[in-house]
Amino acid sequence: MKKLNIFLLSLIAVTVFVACGTREDELSNEQFIGTWNWAATTGGTGNINDTPASTGIQRTITFTDNYTYTVKENDATVSEGTYSISKEVTPTEHSEKLFIDFSNYPDVFVDGIDASNLYLGDHTADGYSYHYKK
Repeated sequence: MKKLNIFLLSLIAVTVFVACGTREDELSNEQFIGTWNWAATTGGTGNINDTPASTGIQRTITFTDNYTYTVKENDATVSEGTYSISKEVTPTEHSEKLFIDFSNYPDVFVDGIDASNLYLGDHTADGYSYHYKK
């Protein structure tokens, strides 16, 4: 009986440990953390190619480790709130990519990210692509 109690207590402890771990749908935001400077926007029906030099706009997105963000244009805050990262299938390419869901800003797919470049897209038929640099 004593061995059974020890086994049951061990089983309960393992179950609680596993249940309190990270959920599978919570993706790490580690690679996003920091301030990203807008470098270019391309695409759309008019096939635009906007840059800070051509528009006079200096835009940044800052991601924090506690899943909050701030978007600034020419040092003025234009949006702030929370964000989440998930995996979703893009409507145009039909491939699975990371998706950033902003609480107060248009949601985007992540087309690529490395230590110094972040590529975002809205993935509509005439969508835009956004390039940011650290």
